[in-house]
Amino acid sequence: MAIRQLAYAGPADMFDEYLQMAETTALKTLRQFCKGIKEIFKGEYLRKPTADECQRLLNMHGTVHHFPGMMGNIDCMHWEWRNCPVAWKGQFTSGFKGQHPTMILKANNDINVLQSSHLFNDESRGEGPQISFVANGTQYNRTYYLADGIYPRWPVFVKTIRQPVRPKQTYFAKKQEGVRKDFERAFGVLQSRWAIIRCPARLWHENDVTDIMTACIILHNMTIEDEGFAAERWAPEDGASTSHGIATPPLQMGVPRSNEYLIQRFTNMRSEISHSTLQADLVEEVWNRRGGSAA
Repeated sequence: MAIRQLAYAGPADMFDEYLQMAETTALKTLRQFCKGIKEIFKGEYLRKPTADECQRLLNMHGTVHHFPGMMGNIDCMHWEWRNCPVAWKGQFTSGFKGQHPTMILKANNDINVLQSSHLFNDESRGEGPQISFVANGTQYNRTYYLADGIYPRWPVFVKTIRQPVRPKQTYFAKKQEGVRKDFERAFGVLQSRWAIIRCPARLWHENDVTDIMTACIILHNMTIEDEGFAAERWAPEDGASTSHGIATPPLQMGVPRSNEYLIQRFTNMRSEISHSTLQADLVEEVWNRRGGSAA
């Protein structure tokens, strides 16, 4: 019953005649199943990547997409909560007034989610894997993610060029947006595999909604792992390659950092100048990997 609710969505009593299970029992089963999946498998399928896994990601993105030092894409998928409590109206909004309370989570846009995310905590503290790569002859010691225009101008984000003028900028925008489409397809696969997160959430409690989303992501990652590396459709290069970047374990894991060190890293991760410099170097690097003026 729990698997069918996740895979096909619909009301809880949709399978009562087939499985001989009442609506109340079906909802209870769904809650317990998702909570159990989260508690048992979260440590394995929602953990942070190791240095070896980061290296594989760097090699894959460098080989397939020609973006050295790229760890992946970042985006936000919104899931409407139909039964969001009226008392929470406007709690997660930013500049939106008079909307229906069921649309609150949709107004919780990418920036609001980013501000409450723990994604870059290790980067700010200097505790994550050390990533280094070369773009257009410049050495960089921080990875980045491809993002759309709503994200801030930080050096951890590489965005497209809205109005490209030169051929190099046009080619870069085409490549960046093409890779972004692959990421959007990943969201589409997740939603098509577990239809419950494609429809408005019908449960009443926030913890139940969180457990369902987490369980669907864990089950999705299980499926990807079961499909194996053959599903990636790319051929690793023989031997270690440094052209796509190098990932190494952190040197001082667990060592207390001074406040000055943390503030400096926090500031560097939000530097607009570094963002512009990185984007300019990547424009040249992506063009050179294409073949330069000979193409």
